[in-house]
Amino acid sequence: MKRAILALQFLTVFSVKKDLQFNKGELKGAMAFFPLAGAVQGLILAAAEYAFSSFFSAGISAALIVLILALTNGALHLDGFADTVDGLAGGRSPEDRLRIMRDSAIGAVGVVFLVLILLLKYLAIKELPDGVKYAAIFLFPVAGRWAMVPMACWSGYARKEDGLGNAFTGNSYRALFIATAITAAFSFFLLGAYSLVILAGLAAVVYLFTVFFKNRLGGVTGDVFGFQNECAEVIFLLMILASEGFRRKGGF
Repeated sequence: MKRAILALQFLTVFSVKKDLQFNKGELKGAMAFFPLAGAVQGLILAAAEYAFSSFFSAGISAALIVLILALTNGALHLDGFADTVDGLAGGRSPEDRLRIMRDSAIGAVGVVFLVLILLLKYLAIKELPDGVKYAAIFLFPVAGRWAMVPMACWSGYARKEDGLGNAFTGNSYRALFIATAITAAFSFFLLGAYSLVILAGLAAVVYLFTVFFKNRLGGVTGDVFGFQNECAEVIFLLMILASEGFRRKGGF
């Protein structure tokens, strides 16, 4: 229970227990419950969509959903996404890229890609068919938080000096198993068996990203986890849209 609360407090703005004490091992173990933190946000988003759909167009509702998602986690992952893009775009070596990523200022390339990822997320939510809309809105934050867990298991920390991201890298496969079981259970219950194929596809993407960052940075950082989360959310939504289009054409 403590680690689930820790995951919620770490990934969102919700403070369940302000004086919660924890050590590095407990923080690492909290990763197993990252999808539950995503489920809390997903529940809020699905409820918001239900309320907004009575008053606003699909476009306005989708924009508000994106806004609420950013507000409920303090735009933590968006910041990491922008910093990672800046580092990849501006650095000539792993050391240069990591140095740029540490800079709190966002560069022009980071801004452009931040706008693009938000636009993709907005359009994907807007285009969700009614039959899967609420399930997908609930699930995409779950999938995004889950995607950080395999990356943490498959990679080490990129920086020589200690940092917050170092508390998660090299995580145990037990944490990955629990996180995957939670995510798969939510997905199967809400979308059926084909959602497990989507999760398998997302896992393949996470693996490719992990290999990429090992080559470019020598590992991953806290910013890279944020980048992975944002990309996974959008990829999950796009995979649902693609699968629904395929099903409408009689694919399965």
